[in-house]
Amino acid sequence: ITATKEGASSAMLASWVSQASMKPIGFTIAVAKDRAIESFMRVGDRFVLNVLEEGNFQPLMKHFLKRFAPGADRFAGIKTYAAGNGSPILADALAYLECEVASRMECSDHWLVYSTVDTGRVSKTDGLTAVHHRKVGNHY
Repeated sequence: ITATKEGASSAMLASWVSQASMKPIGFTIAVAKDRAIESFMRVGDRFVLNVLEEGNFQPLMKHFLKRFAPGADRFAGIKTYAAGNGSPILADALAYLECEVASRMECSDHWLVYSTVDTGRVSKTDGLTAVHHRKVGNHY
């Protein structure tokens, strides 16, 4: 997930993303309340869901799993270009979706963020979506 708001940018590697609706196309993302990107994911905010490619996702995954100091540039060394909504698109992404937050539901230590898709693009039609299988589900 990448987002820009009021001149600041943020990013996170999303563990829980699920399609939620067809008309309009929408999905949910679980965002921990203590994540820096949480303040970029309020109703009406816009962001990009970057879909990583199997066989090419490890460097990006490792980069965005790092803890960043407050104010640090999360995109240093990462190739990006601007989406129509102003958010960064990862140049190495298999595909991306430009989205708007439609609603949020509080779920204990996370927000379940429902977003609709405005537009998107698939860069490689023959590429496969990366899937990262975590060994446990009770911590990141």
